[in-house]
Amino acid sequence: MAQSNIIWSEDFEVDVDNYYDRTKHPSIRNNGDTLTVIGHKKSNNLAGLQVVHYNLQGDTIATRSYGFDSVANNELISYLFDVSGNVYLLHQDSIAFNKNKIVLQKYTANGNLIWVEEIQDIADTSYIPHSMALSSDTNLMITTYQAFDYAQQPGDIDNTTFRAKLYSYHSNGTQNWQRAFNPTTEVNWFMHDLFVHDEIAFIFANNYTTTHSLIKVDANNNLTANLSTGLQSGVNDIQLTPDNRLLVVSMTKYRISKCDLNGNVIWSEYYGTNLPSNVSGDEIIAVLQDSTGSIYATGRHYGDQYGTSFYSNADILTIKYDSSGTIVWENRFEYEGNNADIGSSLAIRFGKVYVGGRIQRNGVGSDYNYGVLEMDATDGVLSGGYMYNGPLDGDDVVSSICIIDNGDIAITGLSSINQHYDWTTQLIGNLTLELEQPTLSSEKELLRIVDLTGRETIDQSNQVLIYMYNDGSTEKVFQVE
Repeated sequence: MAQSNIIWSEDFEVDVDNYYDRTKHPSIRNNGDTLTVIGHKKSNNLAGLQVVHYNLQGDTIATRSYGFDSVANNELISYLFDVSGNVYLLHQDSIAFNKNKIVLQKYTANGNLIWVEEIQDIADTSYIPHSMALSSDTNLMITTYQAFDYAQQPGDIDNTTFRAKLYSYHSNGTQNWQRAFNPTTEVNWFMHDLFVHDEIAFIFANNYTTTHSLIKVDANNNLTANLSTGLQSGVNDIQLTPDNRLLVVSMTKYRISKCDLNGNVIWSEYYGTNLPSNVSGDEIIAVLQDSTGSIYATGRHYGDQYGTSFYSNADILTIKYDSSGTIVWENRFEYEGNNADIGSSLAIRFGKVYVGGRIQRNGVGSDYNYGVLEMDATDGVLSGGYMYNGPLDGDDVVSSICIIDNGDIAITGLSSINQHYDWTTQLIGNLTLELEQPTLSSEKELLRIVDLTGRETIDQSNQVLIYMYNDGSTEKVFQVE
């Protein structure tokens, strides 16, 4: 893929230390002539929120940090903005071995701290934050775990038990109420972040006796439960559709479901897998519904020749469904054969579907590059692509993508810089499609002999011969009996 379409590229230091945790990936928004990047930042062992504004020429016009002032914290769990631009931060802070407290903060849009609330206990109790949402501009809800009987030092027997809880706070920092869920009949484990609609908290959860329940709690702490929703394979994302339904994608399968507001499944479509029953790898990561009711999904899906010489690793599988869940088209992208390619973000505009994610640069075990694919929204035909290798040949991923009014593509994500992961934000012009196999030099040497699972072998059958050329590229030759 050509790199000639970069209009500008800007790096910003945030020192994120977990490339694979998608909650730590930044997002990008466009408002007129301003691009805004928002996400997690680490600084001096504290965690907070960073906001950076760029103009369309790539100049940094404003930056602001939140959460690095009054209270120690180790990890930012969640953040949100109210309609006035105020910022809420949900933190976790480690206060002893295996013991945590919750730190909740509110800031003005200008970064001034308004209040701090902490949830902690001096006894043998730990508090672990999970997610946060506003049910109105004055009612803040957070889901947490209360942990009892944890091991208090290394080597202790760990008898920790967890209790799922829901807290309600007024926007002035006053606690309205708290609820501890019954682990047998209500919530034992949260399946997804807190989702709020029409002043009601939607909690998709497991309990000890059933799975895939929907617990709803309103602003007055009234609870209703659907303990048999019909959902399967976990919950990776939830969206409210224009027709007042819930669009739910699964966590461990390429499954998408549409539910009513009580969690009952209206339809569910499973793409199927080529992986063995004891392997989980397929997942939908991003989903969007357009104004016509069409649904677009992308993520990773493994090829149909698992365990053979023709096997392809994770591919970017993008699917368009109609409003009834019927597949309109599908596009499977695999870069240069047996590489791992993963879609993680979607944008739809001007009759095009854009997928941002990561593309493995040089075969299994190599690092990932920024990747962007452009497809026709009507038929799914690939019409453009882009790949960017960060400065350290490390792992890079596009986590968010938006299309500005003139058709240029704005992307952001994590790039391996300074032994951590920082943000690389770019503006790209019209995409061109160049998918060329690398040219191998004529001299090579045998590097390894492995079996089909990648283990070293001396067996004369089912061998994979891995050659290295003098330009550093590699080639696999399969000898399968």
